[in-house]
Amino acid sequence: MEKSVLKSKFIKSNHPLRRFWESYHWFVVIIGVIVVFILGIDGFGYHYSTKGISASIWDIFYSILQLFVLSFDSALKNLNWTLETARWLAPTIAAYTAGRALALIFSEQIQLFRLQFLRKHIIICGLGKKGLLLSRKFKEAGYQVVVIENSENNENLKQCRESGAFVLTGNAMEPGPLRKARLGKAAYLFCVCGDDGVNAGIAFRARELIRGKRSKFQNCFVHIVNPQLCRLLKEREFETKKNDAFRLEFFNLFDQAAKAMIETFSPFENYKRDFKRSPHLLIVGAGNMGESLIIHTARKWLDLPKKPGLKFKISILDRAAGHKKELIYRRYPGLEEVCQLVPLQMDIKSKDFEDGGFLIDENKMCSLRIIYICLGDDSFALSTALVLNQLLREQKIPIVVRMEREAGLAPLVEGDSHGFANIQVFGLLDRVLKPELLLMGTHEILARFIHQEYLRDQLAKGERFRSKASLVYWDELPEGYKDSNRRQADFLGVKLATIGCHIVPASGLKTDPIEFTHEEVELMAKTEHEHFMEERIKDGWRYGADEDVKRKISPVLVPWDELPEEEKDKDRNPVRNMPVFLAKAGFQVYRRKKKEEKLHENGRRVEHANCRKKDNNR
Repeated sequence: MEKSVLKSKFIKSNHPLRRFWESYHWFVVIIGVIVVFILGIDGFGYHYSTKGISASIWDIFYSILQLFVLSFDSALKNLNWTLETARWLAPTIAAYTAGRALALIFSEQIQLFRLQFLRKHIIICGLGKKGLLLSRKFKEAGYQVVVIENSENNENLKQCRESGAFVLTGNAMEPGPLRKARLGKAAYLFCVCGDDGVNAGIAFRARELIRGKRSKFQNCFVHIVNPQLCRLLKEREFETKKNDAFRLEFFNLFDQAAKAMIETFSPFENYKRDFKRSPHLLIVGAGNMGESLIIHTARKWLDLPKKPGLKFKISILDRAAGHKKELIYRRYPGLEEVCQLVPLQMDIKSKDFEDGGFLIDENKMCSLRIIYICLGDDSFALSTALVLNQLLREQKIPIVVRMEREAGLAPLVEGDSHGFANIQVFGLLDRVLKPELLLMGTHEILARFIHQEYLRDQLAKGERFRSKASLVYWDELPEGYKDSNRRQADFLGVKLATIGCHIVPASGLKTDPIEFTHEEVELMAKTEHEHFMEERIKDGWRYGADEDVKRKISPVLVPWDELPEEEKDKDRNPVRNMPVFLAKAGFQVYRRKKKEEKLHENGRRVEHANCRKKDNNR
């Protein structure tokens, strides 16, 4: 309901007449002033002549000017229609112009006043290309948007204001701008500045501002340009304290784009189990985007039904292809068992590339299924695609070109009119910077997995689908139940800490999920139930024999020892399956070594070192 209201407001604010008026209102004002003078000259000329008054053109001009400041002799009667129209039109134009001028002078104060009424809005820190496009996308989705930009000379400020977003200038790492943007009432905060350190700094400043306060704000999304740093920082997403509702999500544009590119242009389309040869891909450019493509295609390959041990092949074309291959294998243990990386070390501007010999295998055939071009420069990427398209014109192999936007150069190769049917453009910013994609962060994914597991378990026990409000698919689930699953996902790190474990990003493609002991499952399930009770009671729920969502009555608001076994299993099952759905989200459970184990291990190392010293002395 709330979203539809927001959307209706947005539609009204973007009515074609409103957009026309905002673009041409000063032109209309100038036309209005000219019309007043034309009507005034005719009206005053006729009026003075009928009264027998001799008036020069300058006298008439002066009389017309007086109309704009309401200086008109009201005793004059029987005015002609031209003068009557001019004397009403002139002060209307003057009042509108004065109002616009005052609004411009006091625009900052007016904006701050309007900000006081914002609720569940989006705050975007940084107004580069990402920030500008993100603000437009959220405006189109019906959200109110507040942008914080450090530089007053940013060329995107005007476009952002014209789109209807609130714009504040200042350093978002300081508390002032975030407070002015009503952080405590916001729905989401996006940090998309060009510097990783600045983005992380803004996020942790936001956490400090709302800590210990009754705030509705929970979700902070931080863009990290470096994919490796982003992967390491993701461990911090689960460093949530017991009473801390702050959700921190780190994301990388290239990693998100790689996932979206594979979903849109799948390398395994129409793949069949009985293929005699495994699929062969070519990736041109092994930078951040190219590396992410390799990893996500490998993960997708793992999920496909295939012959045991069958690998697929990825050729990497890059000036440092050999070094990149070794680096990627080292970063992702297990990748070598899944796919074969073939380095093609050459310069794209070289004669060898234009000859296309690398496209032909030992059987003098082209075994490629798809080509991904991941180069930083749009013009260079497009010219590379055109060369490959010319070399493979008869092969009909899809060539996917990563470009910044789907505007600009992209329309030049759209369609089949010029023989470019094989070339497909993937606009990185257009495809990735979408609200529905960005908001699907780690915590949201885990919350969906938790509900999916609960639904599967209840149906297996004989419960009927839709017999309860909670026994439905995620999209149909009441918001209260969704929040409960989200809080359960937030609490995973706290539960694991009680048994000496924590969550880390998966180190390789394949992970062996650990198994918890009965005692560990029981302890974590009990901790989850206590947390659930605390959250429900704080939210106004109370104990009752029969569940009533509207009246906030629940029969499970009792201590763990008094809970029926059936209800206890609802907490135990998600705990048992925690390593599985964490692995699906790209994480794994790491068991910390106990102090005694560490001391024993260190002792063995010292003993081993002493033995080696004795051998050397001999």
